[in-house]
Amino acid sequence: MKLSDFAAVIFDMDGLLLDTEAIYCRSWQRAAADCGFSIAPTFYGQLVGRSRADALQIVLDHFGEAVPMPAFHERVLHYESVCFAEEPIPVKPGVWETLDKVDELRLPKALATSTHRPAATERLARVGLDRRFRLTVTGDEAARPKPSPDIYLAACARLGVAPERALAFEDSDPGVCAAHAAGLTVIMVPDFKAPSPDVRQRAARIFSSLTEALEQLAP
Repeated sequence: MKLSDFAAVIFDMDGLLLDTEAIYCRSWQRAAADCGFSIAPTFYGQLVGRSRADALQIVLDHFGEAVPMPAFHERVLHYESVCFAEEPIPVKPGVWETLDKVDELRLPKALATSTHRPAATERLARVGLDRRFRLTVTGDEAARPKPSPDIYLAACARLGVAPERALAFEDSDPGVCAAHAAGLTVIMVPDFKAPSPDVRQRAARIFSSLTEALEQLAP
């Protein structure tokens, strides 16, 4: 399997292009501490790749009445704003080289992220990735979030490419499930947590980094 076997490439953002999951984790942990409970990194792994609404519901289902909603959500939003303003947003290894190769092959590309457009636009601009993506589909533009296929189906439709001819890069279990359900071939580069056995079966290949993926997939 090579990049050149496909008609388009679609990338996730958080955890794949941007090293942001640790920032999110710290934000949710600080919000939980303010509200009298604690979120371990292992538990936060269940929230990776989920929409905000789904993540909050997972927290509520797990902790029950210990979570003072909506005060907790307000604190999450506060600390995300603070943390993303105060901390740099690292770009993951291999991102620039992978995008360069995709462009060299003249493959259309898109971004498909659960993050809502205002935050996604701001973060891409901060690191200069906004200039590399003309087409983005964000979480507020899809009827259903990942792991449903809507975001990937929308990206393929906007690219004018059949899903079975597109390649997706994802880092999370919900993201892999979303792209696979849409009919795309999925490359997984795990970030915050290891893939589940079910997700391992859905991913066409699993690599430790985009650098390794590019070494194996470039023609």
